[in-house]
Amino acid sequence: MARWARGTPVVERLLEAGELDSLHKSAADGAPLLAQAERRLKIAETALEIDSDGAYTNAYDAARLAATALLVQQGLRPTTAGGHRAVEEALIAQFGPGFSRFSVLRRRRHELDYPSATYTEASQAEAADAVGTARAFLDAAAKILPQLGFFHE
Repeated sequence: MARWARGTPVVERLLEAGELDSLHKSAADGAPLLAQAERRLKIAETALEIDSDGAYTNAYDAARLAATALLVQQGLRPTTAGGHRAVEEALIAQFGPGFSRFSVLRRRRHELDYPSATYTEASQAEAADAVGTARAFLDAAAKILPQLGFFHE
């Protein structure tokens, strides 16, 4: 499988900055993370009726795990220095604007996990939208994953 060319300059910059790291080729399997993302999404769907903040944060986790699965499939992983923001940058650079809602999910999840004086609970509609977005990301990631080669061929 050939290396995914789109977004290469961004990925290389993130690697040079220590925000992404390389995995050994034997560890480059995103399928387990995608399965974990599916489980997290089921938790989010279940939580919709009882905990909109929990549903939202679990939907975000599902989207993040799906995005990370795409990176891992290429032999890449975020570092603590890059974290979720590096996942976002690499995701959008490589796979396009269809994943741009990741940044909205990431920022809102941050607000929910680290509330300030202006904290507002996620509405049920907002949480349901996050669950729908995460579902779309997981479906797209499942289609893209088999097309990805190792980044450092």
